[in-house]
Amino acid sequence: MIVKKVFIKDSKLQYFIGINTIIFNLNELLKNHALKNEIEALNFLFNLIERLQGKYNNILVQFFKDKYILNQEHVLIACYHAQKAFLDNLNISKKKNIELFLYLAANRQIKKSIEAFGIIPTDLIKEKLTYLVISHENNLNNINNEILKQINAKEIKTTLNTRSIEKYRKIKNFFEISDNQIEIVLNSLEMVNYNGEKTADNLEALFMALLDLICEKMALLSLEKLKIN
Repeated sequence: MIVKKVFIKDSKLQYFIGINTIIFNLNELLKNHALKNEIEALNFLFNLIERLQGKYNNILVQFFKDKYILNQEHVLIACYHAQKAFLDNLNISKKKNIELFLYLAANRQIKKSIEAFGIIPTDLIKEKLTYLVISHENNLNNINNEILKQINAKEIKTTLNTRSIEKYRKIKNFFEISDNQIEIVLNSLEMVNYNGEKTADNLEALFMALLDLICEKMALLSLEKLKIN
């Protein structure tokens, strides 16, 4: 599990984030909890989230699809903005879980954000899940162990940080970022290893520029709410 401690200086807010990827046996999950199908299994996971968030104070637990996740920094920064939005009473949604999806997608449209990052019954067939835990206390291991036990799952190394030209193009298109925007950021970053081509040889530079632009979109989402208020 990836674990990060975050401190928001101006608000004196400290919290911990854990990001984990697990594998499990769907048939065992169904059998162990007397579930009939993937739909009931998904509802079991949603109920598990509710139980954990009711048991522990000031936590957020969320399973999510990583199809449009650039890397772990993308997730960590979305968590920061979601936390800060509620802290400053600038949240778009009444639920922190939904607010997180909005910032992952850098979009005010709840439906689009959930469709992009929320898990659905067919995702369980892959028998692999990624989730995060945000807690104001240093109790991530306890919460994580409860999740693993309930699902009878095993941790595996996350693939959130993998890079490929296909992943770059897919995520760039989802966030509607143009090649011109990428070029402007690359020029401002003065990437010495970038040779001007959108190829695998330049993945580090391309991913850095793409993250910069996604973060900019998240920040603009916060500013839009501030202007409305």
